Amino acid sequence: MYSDAAGESHFEDIRMPGGHRRSDVSTSVAWWSERMPVRHVIWRRVEEEAPPTTPHNAPRRQLIVPLSGGVELEVSTGERRTVLPGQIILVEDTTGKGHVTRALDDSTRVTLMLELGDEELFGDQ
Repeated sequence: MYSDAAGESHFEDIRMPGGHRRSDVSTSVAWWSERMPVRHVIWRRVEEEAPPTTPHNAPRRQLIVPLSGGVELEVSTGERRTVLPGQIILVEDTTGKGHVTRALDDSTRVTLMLELGDEELFGDQ
């Protein structure tokens, strides 16, 4: 999710680079992403939701990983996407018209946020 030069927010599908390899510590084989620079790790538990019509910008460039409770995100163009626990979204709309976040249900949302620096993240596709 990013903002264009006119301030409109958009979704863009990107592929995280990586590949299958054997674990360094066991015989398991798994898909591994490339290493990514992360500045800070933040855990968040939402206990009171904001009104679901209030647009906001991301406070920082970050990867968002819902651990429990999903959300619907709506960008300024009106496009909506559902993000479920275990999915990852790169959020870069720190300026512009922002996006709206709506909880999918009344469950407590727990989210892992990985604050990113200005470095390219897997080629910023």
